[in-house]
Parts: sequence; structure tokens; C-alpha cells
Amino acid sequence: MAKYRSRYPELSFYVDGVERKFSGGVYEAKTAEEVAVLNRLSDAEPDTEEPVQVDEEPAEDKPAKAPAATKRKASATSSAK
Repeated sequence: MAKYRSRYPELSFYVDGVERKFSGGVYEAKTAEEVAVLNRLSDAEPDTEEPVQVDEEPAEDKPAKAPAATKRKASATSSAK
């Protein structure tokens, strides 16, 4: 329904006696009651950012390089037998 942001990563609030909590500073309201409570909170602001659209360009088909094998040196405490 509506997305809200808070500067507090785990801001908690109550709707009809049930605790709700922001996660990572973001909460997505699912009911009109949640929206009404969130609009009254001074620490919650409606998220007005437009979603960023990603152009779906076909990825170039390049073979993935295998990581180069590196030889490990024996440690000074190991015995080479």
C-alpha cells in the first residue's frame, strides 16, 4: 500500500494493540490503520522516491575466467618430508 522510511532501523509502533516494526529503516504499510498511525509518527516519513528502472540490456556472453591457481609456500614450522 504505502512505504515509509525512518532514521531508526528498527522503529516500533502499535496498531490496535499489535506491535509493528521497521526493518532496516523501512516499513511497508498494508492496511489503512497502519497508514493512519504512521502519518502521525514524527519519526516516520512516507517514501516518495520513485523506483529506479533498470534497462534490461542483454548481457554480453563472455566466458568467465577461472581464478589463477596460486602455489602456496610451506610455512617455516612445517616439515617437508
